[in-house]
Amino acid sequence: MKTDAAAPSGHEMRSAKTRSRLIEAAIEVIGAVGYEGASTRALAKAAKANLSAIPYHFGGKRELYLAAAESIAEYAHVRFKEIASILEGPQMGDKAACFEEALVRLLHFLLRDAEPHAWTMFVARCAYDNDEAFALIHERAIVPLLEHLVEFAGDVCKGALKGEALRLRISAIVTAIISFRFLRGILLRGMGWKRVQDSGARQIEEMIRGLCRSNFLEVQLSQ
Repeated sequence: MKTDAAAPSGHEMRSAKTRSRLIEAAIEVIGAVGYEGASTRALAKAAKANLSAIPYHFGGKRELYLAAAESIAEYAHVRFKEIASILEGPQMGDKAACFEEALVRLLHFLLRDAEPHAWTMFVARCAYDNDEAFALIHERAIVPLLEHLVEFAGDVCKGALKGEALRLRISAIVTAIISFRFLRGILLRGMGWKRVQDSGARQIEEMIRGLCRSNFLEVQLSQ
């Protein structure tokens, strides 16, 4: 009996695994030493693959670098889309409360630090270089969430803030929340913490909620 789709061959499965290992190796090695410091030999060695595997699967180091960025961007896009979904559809409660909850959800996603440490290092280096890999991550994952937040906040503010003034303040809040993940050392040393425990996370959450309810965004929860 013929099937609609043939099962992948052993070669295809091995090829997919090699490609996946190369992407994982690129994230780890480039996250550790940067794009310029990561030789193709080091990348292949980390992936336990032949040196020829990089041009065969990706074309070269640059393409592998972008493929690694794409894999992280896709993961973040899915997670951020879940956060943005709080702002979509009919609102059962106060819209300002939904906006506040979306930011708090973003905070806890970043504080959870569930992804491999190498991912954080990789994105941090991309962001520092502000290169095409970061542009990919930014456009695929951050921009859609930011646009949702700006549009929703504009509706909640009812014109009290708009245009660049509104976008700047939303961008500032999102940047501050993201910094709790990528610039965590500043927070930990400033507070004398060794790590962000539950009590610390609650304090940060209350700070974000307080900011949402302040005049910074001209948003007030309904009484």
